[in-house]
Amino acid sequence: MNKCRLCNTKDAEKKGSHIVPHFLLKRIENIEGKTGRDYELGFTIEKLNAKSHFGRSVQPEKLEETFGEISDKDIEKNEHPLIVDNFFCIDCENRLAVIESEYAKTTETKDTREYESGICSAIGILFWASVIWRMSINGKSGVKLTQEENEKLRQILDCFLPQKLEELDEKGINENGLVKPISYKLLRCCECHVDDAKWLFFHPDFFNPLCLLIDEYVLCFSFTDNFEDIDNKDCLGINELIEQAPINKVDASEKIKPFDNATYKLMTSNLLEIAKEDYMGGLDEFFDRAHVAAGGQENKMPPEIKAEIIAELTSNKKKMGRRYTQEDVNNSIMKIMKKHAP
Repeated sequence: MNKCRLCNTKDAEKKGSHIVPHFLLKRIENIEGKTGRDYELGFTIEKLNAKSHFGRSVQPEKLEETFGEISDKDIEKNEHPLIVDNFFCIDCENRLAVIESEYAKTTETKDTREYESGICSAIGILFWASVIWRMSINGKSGVKLTQEENEKLRQILDCFLPQKLEELDEKGINENGLVKPISYKLLRCCECHVDDAKWLFFHPDFFNPLCLLIDEYVLCFSFTDNFEDIDNKDCLGINELIEQAPINKVDASEKIKPFDNATYKLMTSNLLEIAKEDYMGGLDEFFDRAHVAAGGQENKMPPEIKAEIIAELTSNKKKMGRRYTQEDVNNSIMKIMKKHAP
């Protein structure tokens, strides 16, 4: 058996570990009105592909509404990208759960002005470091830290995640040489509506700091207390707001910068443009390769045929869960190319 990714010593026997804590993940992808596990209905957008997954407790009528007919093959290949087996030992899974349970309490506090969340930044650093680190080692969420950064976070977490909250060594965290340079800014939409789309998005262009949109939060996390990328790269149109947000470092209370629903909708619009560009970025070249493989006379597919394929891809005839997948791309290409075949 593999060794635990956190302690590197015990067997990784834990099944069903959440890469993103359930109390946040359920707010992103659970079907309306459900807060328990196995009610997920989520979508992942990648270059040239869109994927989906669903929990085993999602009602058949909801699956039919989203996907149409569900086959045994669909069920067999259904897999949640953020729930994993054999990553952690039971003890380390419990240590992660301790810090998650404590941090989850902060979701109950909100304000329209800058406010304290109710926990110390030492807990905040452990919690957000654990989220970023797990997303990075899982490799299915866009978070790609360097090997050195992964190991630094692993050492911090393994050293300071307690078995019980009362065993938290806050003094040791505050004085630790690996932790001291770390800082983060945290922003939260204080007016998110139940029907507002929620996201898990790691901005690919940011390194100082790392920028993560998760649920109604925006996290800017720095290994070196450096936020210079906010000065020269667009971050979903909210750079000025991020600059105004307080910096959280060890030996202080965690502070959160709130923002309104209009700003959240602006962020969502900008995020969708990035996702669209990422998805569409490879289509043009892919169309040309398909054209050549099918015996096309030129090395590029005619623009009018490309436009027809795009129209077929974006049509509303298909169920949402079947759109934009690699299979959908291939089928749309074949349908239109057959139409123009001599």
